[in-house]
Formats: sequence, structure tokens, C-alpha cells
Amino acid sequence: MRGNQKIIIDTNVIVAASIIENVKELGIEVSHRFYGQSRQLFSIFIKRPEEKIGICTPTVRSEAFKVLSRAVKDSFIPPNLEDIKRKEIFYNDAVALVNTAEHRMRYLFGFLLHKTPNPNLVNKNHKLVKDMSFYLKDLWHTKYRGRERRISESQKRSKNIKTELYWVKEQKNEVFYAHNSQINIEARQLGKFVRKWPNKNDERILAETITVKNDYERIDEKYEFYIASCDTGFFSPAFFQNTVSNLVTTEIKERFEIICNVPKVIQWIIDPSISYPDNSDEEKK
Repeated sequence: MRGNQKIIIDTNVIVAASIIENVKELGIEVSHRFYGQSRQLFSIFIKRPEEKIGICTPTVRSEAFKVLSRAVKDSFIPPNLEDIKRKEIFYNDAVALVNTAEHRMRYLFGFLLHKTPNPNLVNKNHKLVKDMSFYLKDLWHTKYRGRERRISESQKRSKNIKTELYWVKEQKNEVFYAHNSQINIEARQLGKFVRKWPNKNDERILAETITVKNDYERIDEKYEFYIASCDTGFFSPAFFQNTVSNLVTTEIKERFEIICNVPKVIQWIIDPSISYPDNSDEEKK
């Protein structure tokens, strides 16, 4: 399906797509952990520039350059790295490495449509986003926070299942554990969301996205809106043990009709000719 999709790029996607370096001294290629899928999504924007599919908002533009140098460092020297040679190379060439990444980022920004929505309308929509955030935070504290609450919620759901009179205790326990597993899966993304609280930049990006979407609808241009992100605490589902935890992204879709997912899933949505992506590697996030 072509021509009716608009994709807002989250900061982490354009940052990830900008970080890759061949280190001759070590004979290895160093890249951001999400470089592959982020750069692949940009390949569609590059191949189909006339459709103007990709969009960036003011917050993404300003935030991307602020966090780039730290992202380059973290990609080159991941936590617990004991490779002294690699650290030495980074600190000797840090300025050049960051400059190269910034050059790539400016290049990629050139394939995005730069939107600057009305600040007053963004502020108005930001209030709606905050309402959602407070609702999700309250949901976590009343229903999912702590093992005891999750077990209590599992018991409530289990009681709604009509079991046969002849079911033994083990069979009834299976129903409970099935619900308990589901509750824990649901809580995964929501827990990440709450740990990031307050999510000011993410809230602002969502408010800007809502405003841009409304601007298109105001002139009778109807598009499906997506946010591509690697952030499992807000704009991306949390993949875990072949399951998907998506309470936050589902709430965004229901309230604002905006679909959020990782870049490779968004790429598949706008180009169904490719195979549906394997998300097993996302579980490491």
C-alpha cells in the first residue's frame, strides 16, 4: 500500500542510523545496536523521495544532535567493555567519529519532511498526552506494580473462567498461571514507561505528531500515521520470550489513532513485499 502513510521518526532511530564506523586498527565494524533496522527504514525514504513518507518534528531535530555524541561513545565503548585498545582508539579519534556521525545524520535529515506545527496547538495536544500519561501511571500503581498486585489481578481473571467440576487442582492452577503470565507480559512495557517518568521529550514528540496529523486532516488529506522508535518505554512494544507487551502503544493507538512500533515492523507495513521481521533480538533491550 503506497502513498497514504506518514512516519514520524523518533530521535533514537535517526541517531542509530547515523552511527557506523570501520575501525581499521581493530579490523571490525562498530555500529549502533539498532543501526541495521533504522538504516533500512531510511532506505525506503531514499528510494521513494517523491512520496515524502518520513517526517521529523522540532523536538526530534533539536534532541538528535544533543544526544549524538553520547550515543557514539556508548556504541563504541559499550558497558563493561574491557578492550583497552578500543577505548584508546575512541578517545584519540572521538571528535572525528562524532563529526562523521553528525555528517551522516544531516544527510539522513535531508530525506525527511521537516514539519513545524503551531506551538499553541502542540501545547493543547500536550495536555491530552499528559492525561494519557497520568492514566497509565495510575494503571501501573493500582493494577500492576509489585508481584502481589499482579498475582491479585491474575486471581481475578482466573475466577472468571468457568472450569469443569471434575477439574483437579493442577488444572485449575494452570488457568491461574496462564493469566499470571499474561499479566506479567502486560506489565513489561508499562513498567518501562513508569521507570522513565516523566517522559517529557517523548510526550512532546507525541503532541507534535498529533498536531501534524490534525493539520493534514484539516486540509482533507487522510494518512495513516506511524511513529518508528526503538524506545520500549514509550513508542515501541516490548518483545519478550516470543510475546509482545504493548499496553502503552495500544493506548496511544486508541486515543490518537497513531501506530507505534520498531523500525523494521514499520518498514514491513509500508513495504509488505519483504518478510515479516524476526523480533527475537528485541528481547535483549
